[in-house]
Amino acid sequence: MDQQKPEEKNPLIRTCSRELSEAHPATVSSPAYIVLDIPSPMAEKIQDYRRKFDAERAALPVEITVTGSSGVGTISPGQNWNEVFDLVDKVAASISPFESEFYKVERFENTNIFYLTFRNPSKYENVHKKLANSGVKFDPSPFPYKPHCTIKLVSVPDDNELLELFFMEIPRSRFVIDTLSIYSFDPKELRCELLHKAELGKPRSPAV
Repeated sequence: MDQQKPEEKNPLIRTCSRELSEAHPATVSSPAYIVLDIPSPMAEKIQDYRRKFDAERAALPVEITVTGSSGVGTISPGQNWNEVFDLVDKVAASISPFESEFYKVERFENTNIFYLTFRNPSKYENVHKKLANSGVKFDPSPFPYKPHCTIKLVSVPDDNELLELFFMEIPRSRFVIDTLSIYSFDPKELRCELLHKAELGKPRSPAV
C-alpha cells in the first residue's frame, strides 16, 4: 500500500486493525487497496527487515499490493461495498493458490522506496489483470503494474544503509499465496483497516 511518487512523503500508518470490520460504510468513502497476503513465517521475516530499515512500517500488514499502488489506483469512491466484495470474491475464486519466492532488492527510480521482487511476477500480474477487469472501478495510476513487497518507504538511506539494502540476504524459502484482502486507509487518522478477506480458489459461502 504505497505510492510510487517521487519526492512525496507518504503518511505513516500508525495502527492497522487486522480484524474484519463489521461497521464499515455502505459505500467506498476512503482510499482502499486490494492485496495478496504473505503468510507466516515469511511475513515475520519481512517485518524484521522493516524494523531494521523502516520501523514505522513494521506494524503494517505484510502483503503484495495488486490494486492501489500501480497499474490502477485505489478503489473509486461511491461504489457499494457489498458489490465490490462480490466482484472481488469471484476473482479470488477463479485463482488457485500459488507458490512464490523472492528474487532481489530493487528501488523505484527517484524515490526512497526499496522492495523485494519475485521470481514469478506473472502470477501477480495475472491477479492484477483480473481485478482491473473485474467490474470494480478504480482511480487511475500513472505507473505500470509492478508486483513488489516494500521493505523501506520513507526515510532517506545513508551510504551504509544503501549497501545493507542492496546486499541484504534475501529470504529464499518458498511460500504459498492463498488469501486476498481489502484494506481501507484513513490518511487523517493514519489508520488502515481490514474490510474483507477471500481465500483463493474457493467460492464465497452463501449468506445464511
